[in-house]
Amino acid sequence: MGLLTAGRPLTWKDSEPHRQRVKSDGITQFLHAYEKVRDRRRPMLKWGDEVEYALIMIDETSKTARLCVRAPEVIEELQVAEHLQISGESSDIIVETLWRPEYANWMVEGTPGTPYRSFIRDLTLVEKNMALRRAEIQGLLGDNELVLSLTAYPRLGCKQFTDPPKPVYGKYARSFYTSDMHINPHPRFRTLTRNIRLRRGSKVDIHMPLFMDENTPELVPVVCDECDPGCVMPPEEVTIDDHAYQKIEDACGEKKDDVYMDSMAFGMGCSCLQVTLQCTDIGECRHLYDQLHVVAPILLALTAACPAIRGYLLDTDVRWNIIAGSVDDRTPEEAMGKIGKSRYDSIDLYISDRKAMIPDIYNDIPIAVDENAYKRLRDGGVDDLLAQHIAHLFIRDPLVIFEDHLAQDNETDMGHFENIQSTNWNTVRFKPPPPDSDIGWRTEFRSMEVQFTDFENAAFSIFIVLLSRVIIAFDLNLYMPISKVDENMQIAHERNAAESGRFYFRRNIFGEGPHKVPSFVCCCGHVHVPKFSWPSEFDDCGLPAEALELMTLDEIFNGTNLSGPNCNFAFPGFIPLIRTYLHALGTHADNQEIISKIGIYLDFVSDKANGTLWTTAKWMRHFVETHPSYRKDSRVTEEINYDLMQKIDKLSRGEIEIPELVGSYFPKNKAGLNSAAELEKIRQEVGSTDAKLRGASLFDGTIQR
Repeated sequence: MGLLTAGRPLTWKDSEPHRQRVKSDGITQFLHAYEKVRDRRRPMLKWGDEVEYALIMIDETSKTARLCVRAPEVIEELQVAEHLQISGESSDIIVETLWRPEYANWMVEGTPGTPYRSFIRDLTLVEKNMALRRAEIQGLLGDNELVLSLTAYPRLGCKQFTDPPKPVYGKYARSFYTSDMHINPHPRFRTLTRNIRLRRGSKVDIHMPLFMDENTPELVPVVCDECDPGCVMPPEEVTIDDHAYQKIEDACGEKKDDVYMDSMAFGMGCSCLQVTLQCTDIGECRHLYDQLHVVAPILLALTAACPAIRGYLLDTDVRWNIIAGSVDDRTPEEAMGKIGKSRYDSIDLYISDRKAMIPDIYNDIPIAVDENAYKRLRDGGVDDLLAQHIAHLFIRDPLVIFEDHLAQDNETDMGHFENIQSTNWNTVRFKPPPPDSDIGWRTEFRSMEVQFTDFENAAFSIFIVLLSRVIIAFDLNLYMPISKVDENMQIAHERNAAESGRFYFRRNIFGEGPHKVPSFVCCCGHVHVPKFSWPSEFDDCGLPAEALELMTLDEIFNGTNLSGPNCNFAFPGFIPLIRTYLHALGTHADNQEIISKIGIYLDFVSDKANGTLWTTAKWMRHFVETHPSYRKDSRVTEEINYDLMQKIDKLSRGEIEIPELVGSYFPKNKAGLNSAAELEKIRQEVGSTDAKLRGASLFDGTIQR
């Protein structure tokens, strides 16, 4: 969720005199840090994942499964070991997991306690660490409480969707559906909620297309099915003015032809899967930032896991537009003019300074920049593209200013810079290292939706890490006009886009001539060198005439026309390239067992991409539509939701199989742990200087071929 500073947040009105100072000091802080760390090199890859979990309360008597809002107390217990380690009270404590609060009181965020490194054996730790995280949370829950890695709770915003229920329409969100008491008590979160509303001049306004089934009404109630004002009236102890009551009463008589949502909780109450990669240096970081941005909508579609919210099936499968709308603080004038996107959206600008990045072709959408920030950055020695990137971030106001953190040492602190940086929630994030740390330049990949099982989440995390290594090792060029990536983001929102969607993608990803093209082992079992035509004519925008084409996810991940030893195709596919990369690392017998295990994860991703396995969203939608009590009215009732949550829980524990979702991969390949000590023992082997135990390095340079 970003910068979790403790302190006294100023009201939106009281923050006004300080906003420009925070922005100005933020640029100063970046310039000092840039000067200090721009030449920093960290040749060893370090990386980590982030999984967000939802707590669910099961009531077998009433057959309900509602969001459990006691995450803050669970997180406090989870953090005990970390606090003891930080304080030095116990040097023997093993901290294999780190825990952080998220926006909603039903959410828990977990990461590995120690970054993974560039050895292939580290990849075998990922699922085990995720299993440990899940077990640690579950160990603090009651018999009727569940921990699920669930992107979006289907009945979020329905009447009494939490346990215990909370009164709606509080002073921060003014929501018809969610309560201020659903927001994590950390002062940052409620202040963000209120200030986004105050800055834009109204509540956030989210509209998602309703899935139209046989009996779905053309218009659905804004507030609830019963249209009963009493169901949203706050209890007497909550003070709401008369005007607010009138708004609720008016809303209860209103209907819309879509699914309307009105608070930050609908977006920031969703969960996701993210991966952060430390790069060799700033140049590699900028390059990887650009390349992974192109991949972001592709992975969004493949991990789709949000087919329902507010008790309705949606005519879309992913969360992204919901969360973008939930934090959109633009005024109407800004939205119609200079600021084209929400704070939470895809990026607007490639930033690499490599030759392959041609700004006039690829940066093809106009962007707004803070002119003063841009000038200061250029005067401070920052090149044009990076200065544009930072100055584009700084068109946003700081949404939360802590009174007791206004005065900062701009030569050593990054707090004001992070205030702006951490509230630009994009598909990828370029992360400068803190100058007083040993951390390198990092790229964060942020578009994926979280999956039900640790196996799935490990598979997608490992895929992103290996794809990043292939991008670097083969010097891949995925560039396309950024407007086309934006189009791909919208294609990713289409229902069942993973199977039926066609995405713009670059036909030749290897460079400007045949000498750049590697041979590789494709999934047909033969070694190939792709053959391309090199058109001499260019289209109007300067791209080769056939540089882009619409591809399926199967083609992008698995390659095109894979039909035997004589196949001649234009696109090799990510999975065959990763297998070639691993083959180059795995020639030593000691690495074969590890690579075989990693191959299972790759097989799983490949089967997701070719449609053999369903996306999470498709399976959830099918579960609802085939439930005995479903009335073909697009409603996810309490009964359907109860059965759905129970089935997801049994799958995540490995108690049942769901072949259409995870095939024969899970629970057959389920990784589990009994304790953190067991994981530490494995990690010690991985960290050994013995190459046999450690495994090959995920090479950071170009593979010789």
